[in-house]
Amino acid sequence: MDLSKLNPPQREAVTTLQGPLLVLAGAGSGKTRVITHRIVHLLDERPGHLQARNILAVTFTNKAATEMKERLVHMAGPRAQGVLVCTFHAFGAEMLREDIYRLGWPKKFAIADMGDQLANIRRAMREHKIDDRSFDARKVLTLISKAKNSGKVPEPKPEGIGDDYDLITHLVYPDYQRALKAQGSVDFDDLLLLPTRLLREHPDLYAKYTRRFRYLLVDEFQDTNTAQLELLKLMAGESRNVCAVGDDDQCIYSWRGAEVRNILDFDRFFPGGKEVRLEQNYRSVQTVLDAANAVIARNPERKAKQMWTDRKGGQTVKVVCCPNDEEEARFVAHEIQKHLSLGVALDDIAVLYRTNGQSRPVEELLREKGIPYEVVGGSEFFDRREVKDVIAYFKVIVNKLDEISLMRIVNVPARGIGDVTMERLHIHARGQGVTLWTAMQRAREYEDLPPGAGEKVAEFVDLVERYRAAYEHGQLANVTRKLLEETGFREAIRGLASTATIAEKKLKGVDGVLNSLENFEKREGPKASLPTYLNRLSLDTRQEEEEVPGGNKRVTLMTVHASKGLEYRLVFFIGMEEDLMPHGGMQGEPQNLEEERRLCYVGITRAKELLYLTRAAVRTKRGKEVPRTPSRFLEDLPPEVVEKIDLDAPRQGPPTTEEKNFFANLKERFKRPGLPGGAGPSGGAGG
Repeated sequence: MDLSKLNPPQREAVTTLQGPLLVLAGAGSGKTRVITHRIVHLLDERPGHLQARNILAVTFTNKAATEMKERLVHMAGPRAQGVLVCTFHAFGAEMLREDIYRLGWPKKFAIADMGDQLANIRRAMREHKIDDRSFDARKVLTLISKAKNSGKVPEPKPEGIGDDYDLITHLVYPDYQRALKAQGSVDFDDLLLLPTRLLREHPDLYAKYTRRFRYLLVDEFQDTNTAQLELLKLMAGESRNVCAVGDDDQCIYSWRGAEVRNILDFDRFFPGGKEVRLEQNYRSVQTVLDAANAVIARNPERKAKQMWTDRKGGQTVKVVCCPNDEEEARFVAHEIQKHLSLGVALDDIAVLYRTNGQSRPVEELLREKGIPYEVVGGSEFFDRREVKDVIAYFKVIVNKLDEISLMRIVNVPARGIGDVTMERLHIHARGQGVTLWTAMQRAREYEDLPPGAGEKVAEFVDLVERYRAAYEHGQLANVTRKLLEETGFREAIRGLASTATIAEKKLKGVDGVLNSLENFEKREGPKASLPTYLNRLSLDTRQEEEEVPGGNKRVTLMTVHASKGLEYRLVFFIGMEEDLMPHGGMQGEPQNLEEERRLCYVGITRAKELLYLTRAAVRTKRGKEVPRTPSRFLEDLPPEVVEKIDLDAPRQGPPTTEEKNFFANLKERFKRPGLPGGAGPSGGAGG
């Protein structure tokens, strides 16, 4: 393979094959290129000793893993097919699929979704006489997840430091874990913790995995948490051939458990390694990089890097003060219109913000001007009620111990099995020490059920058992169509919807599940099964960040968190004010100023050519005008790369060349028939 097109540090990272290696890859420095070249170089250099199956590359989303695998096969041909490229959680799920029974789970385990997890937590709270209306089950789940990701059991904090939630989480945690195991389920975090247990407790498995995976590569290493680091340390074995690629300056997910110390202390976890820094940027002009370098340089604990590019110069960074939030939105919409008329494409423009609530005024103004846009991170397809109902059927058919899904669909569509029936069946199950499903199988024997209920329950049990057998033969989408038809699922949706339009939307959701199954069957071929589909679904919906913008020609609106890894010719980073950027801290959490600075760095480095940093002097909050303080990060910007614009200041001098060009182009567009001034005919998507 030709390495001559790599720059010297990239080449060093690719050709260092033995022992631990930390590649510090600054924004836009070509890290994916380094990882793929390194894997192909390994296959070239070690043909006798190394097969593709001995290499494991771990990244953070399924989308990134798929793209990397495609790139590898394109570069190295069919021999690269054997390289395992996946996420940490997908790797953990594969390990558990083979050996989870050693830890006391059934071989066919399920991955609990958010709804299942919350139902288990609420049940545990009620058992401890904790009111689940006064205390938020989601917050308890977040604290459990945080503890698991940091490899700890939730403990109450010392007197005067913790709050009620710490104590509730400590009380609920053992019941929550027991409930999952009783249902034959694991949660998302267990996909990291249980494989670690397997490797620690079973020497034969440790030997098997460390013998097979002799070279490990981790992308986005700054996003790893403690649980992932522990798994990686075990997988590295004695050879410790770990190549970690990441950028501490882009560690922006601490609220999700990401631990910046993993990258800062890499040499403590993997001693005797090498460090290579990639500082040449292939994305942005120098003015943008100067602004980003100046902001991030102020972070006290970081690996020093100075991003640079061959693309010298570039337009100044526009720092804009607007009178209020509405004028900020108006300014952004006007500038977008201007740049569209100057030839910038719709899908090469992004508006970034710190919190979702900031998008609304911009959406309104873009809609007003007829500029098509999309908001990244709308409501999730798999959160829709009718979709969750179909998935709950699948879960019960695969795993009859899943009482949460069972309770969800036992009377959906309505089949005469009410709450009284289910409550009495629960009492029988507890009294006889059997599962709810076993009690349902015995329903005809119980005399205290409402008239006819025992027969109805028996019919439901028969339905589930018949479809369990039917799904064993594949044809998942076809079997699902029969199931929906037999249960009258579609008719029930039509009957319950208040309008034909709502019914249509809900039925589209059901069709979406069928399409998803068909695509899955195409991809997996004869290996496609219902348990695999459910596990893949749980992994996909939990791991993918908000859906990345598609091929639509639209302006993109999204949070800075969602923008990581993306790039745009023109970027508007709005709300550059104290308490927004940097944010004041979420839900009682203290402000994390170092992470906010990293977030600002990520936002700035999304821009390839043009960057606007805007703020409002006043924002309307609950009907009141509140004066705003400029973000401290604006003070860090080098004066020579910045142009300050104050919309309240009186206009000075004649119009600029850029403005003259704008008006000339606009006139020209209006002369042409059928073209509105700078935008396509469709309205905004978004909302």
